[in-house]
Amino acid sequence: MALEMRQGTVYQEKSTGRRFILVNHNPMALLSMRFWSESPEDAFNLAAPEMISIDDLIALRQSGEYEELGDLPPEVFKSMISSLVAAAALPEEDIKLLKSLI
Repeated sequence: MALEMRQGTVYQEKSTGRRFILVNHNPMALLSMRFWSESPEDAFNLAAPEMISIDDLIALRQSGEYEELGDLPPEVFKSMISSLVAAAALPEEDIKLLKSLI
């Protein structure tokens, strides 16, 4: 059985409809980036990344407050990452790790 690192998983808060997308950009540090969208109709706010630890993610999944909506299609995910890299608004270390996902 091969271990696969999922990318671009979307979660929706059941009570509000708010969504976020998860980017596993630094698995060695057990950190991911989270980008929020205020509603299903809104785009993810790529200008405001939050770092989320694996422990926080596990707690979030176990809480039952969020529904997993699946992963973005690979071409959409790569386009999103390319936009993040082009904006260069993140620390250089994060940019380097994101480039490895393209």
